This record gives sequence, C-alpha cells and structure tokens, in this order.
Amino acid sequence: MKGRFPDKARIISLFRKVRDIPYRIPVKYGEEDFCCSGKSKLLHKLLTKEGCKVRYRVCVFRWSDLNIPQELEGIKHDKECTHTFLEIMIEGKWRVLDATWDSRLKNLFHVNEWNDKSAMKIAVKPIKTFSPEKSVDVIKKYSGREAMERDLKANGKFYKAFNEWLEENRR
Repeated sequence: MKGRFPDKARIISLFRKVRDIPYRIPVKYGEEDFCCSGKSKLLHKLLTKEGCKVRYRVCVFRWSDLNIPQELEGIKHDKECTHTFLEIMIEGKWRVLDATWDSRLKNLFHVNEWNDKSAMKIAVKPIKTFSPEKSVDVIKKYSGREAMERDLKANGKFYKAFNEWLEENRR
C-alpha cells in the first residue's frame, strides 16, 4: 500500500490541517515547532501512517527574498537559512508538498492548496536544494538542543519579531 492514496479526501484533509496550523518559529528550546521543519515532520508522520510514500527535502533561501519589512530585515540575523519541505510520491513521480504558510498568511505569501496533478510551489525561493539523502543529514545536523541554542543566539530576536509580524498580519 506504500505510495498509494488509500483515502484521497483524508490525505487532503491532513495536509490542510497541518498547513493551517499558524506558522511560528520556536524561540526557546522545548517550544512547539510550527515552522517549516516542525510542520514537515508532523505531516510526514501523518501521511506515512496513511500509507503514503513521502520524503524530506531541504533547501537554502534568503530571508530578503520573502519581501519582509525593512525593520525586520534590519534586525541582526543570518541572511540565508534552510527550509524543510516534503515530497510525496503520486502516480510514480515525486511531487513537492509544502505546508509551510497557513492560509491566514495568503496576503503575504503564496499559500499552497492541494493539487495532486502537479507539484506545489516551495514556500521560499530556493538558492540551493539538497538531495533527499543530504536533506536528512542537514535535518539531523540542525536538530537537537545545542544546534537550536546556537541558532537562537544568532537569530532569536529576528525570529521573535518575524513571528510577531506574522501574527499582526493574520488579524
């Protein structure tokens, strides 16, 4: 049953459920992760349980390509970041499955809808995309308490401001 859609309506429902969790980058260790990596992990788990064949992918993007406000761009942060998304096997082909931006952010970003006939857009503009194998290595490298604390030391103020900006734009 791997790689097949036992219940297409259920798969679409799970995608939308995860997508519409408000995107939020955790700003301290132990917080729920509802940024791209946390949503991808949750969706991977749910879809695998349903019998779908899914895999992780990671790319690198520039925050400035998201057209964020100048005041956010001015907060000290790494200019490039990794982005996690999934690929799902549909009719023998790997297709992008990216549930990053919740539907209440459609005024800011492209919000993906389910379309099992073609690939979705990756939520960011990739400047480099890793192979499926390298993607898993990158995910492992950046997970765990030490990696998160290093990241938050460099980017925590930016993440907090980014989360606040998103919340303001959901109203």
